[in-house]
Amino acid sequence: MPTTHPKEVKRSIQAHEFIKREILECTLEPGQFLQEAALCERYQVGRTPFREACQRLEAEGLIEIVPHRGAFVTSLSAWDVNDLFELRLLIEPSIAELACLRKASGADLKKLDINLADSKLLLKGKRARAIPELNWNSQDFHVGIARLTHNNELVALVERMHNKLMRILVFTARRSPDDYPLNLIHTEIFDAIVRGDSREARRAMTRDIEEAKQWVQDFGLKS
Repeated sequence: MPTTHPKEVKRSIQAHEFIKREILECTLEPGQFLQEAALCERYQVGRTPFREACQRLEAEGLIEIVPHRGAFVTSLSAWDVNDLFELRLLIEPSIAELACLRKASGADLKKLDINLADSKLLLKGKRARAIPELNWNSQDFHVGIARLTHNNELVALVERMHNKLMRILVFTARRSPDDYPLNLIHTEIFDAIVRGDSREARRAMTRDIEEAKQWVQDFGLKS
C-alpha cells in the first residue's frame, strides 16, 4: 500500500497552517474560491499536500469542497453568529466554573497572567493594527481556561469554537475597529479562578461572551 513521503506530510501540515491562519484572519474571505494553482505557488507546495491540507480544513468546518467546482472558504451568516454564541454561553461559563474546582498549577496560571499582560501591551498601540494579535491572544486565553479543567475534550471544543469566533470578530472589526471589545473582563475571570470563586468565574465569563455578542450584533452580522 503506497504511503505519503515524510516531506509531503510536512508540506501538507505547513500548507494547512498557512491557509488556516489566512482564513481565520479573513485574508481569505468568507465564500472565496481557493485557486489551487495560485495558492500552491504562494505557499510553495505541490498539489498533493495542498489537497491534503484542504481535506483537514474541510473537516474543521473552515472550507467546503464542492465536487467538480473546487474548494471555497466557508461563508458566514447570522445563523453562524447565533449558533456559536449560544454554544459558548452553554459551555464556557461551566468551563470557568470547573476550572475553579480543579487544582491549577502555578505554571498554568502564570501563562494566563502573561497572556493578560500581552493584551495590555497590544492595546497601547494602534487598535486596528493590533486586532489580529488581540484575537489570537483572546483565543489563547479562553483555551488556557479550558486547560485548567484537565479535560482534553473541552480544550478541543473551545479551540474549535474560537477558530470560528475569530473569523466573525475580524469580519466585524473591519466595520468598526475602534469599538473592538477590549477583553477587560478577562482579568475578572482570571482573578475569580485564582480565588477559587466559581460563581464569580461563571458570571464574568457569561458577561464576557454577552458583550462580544452584542458588539457583533451592533456592528457586524446580526443574529
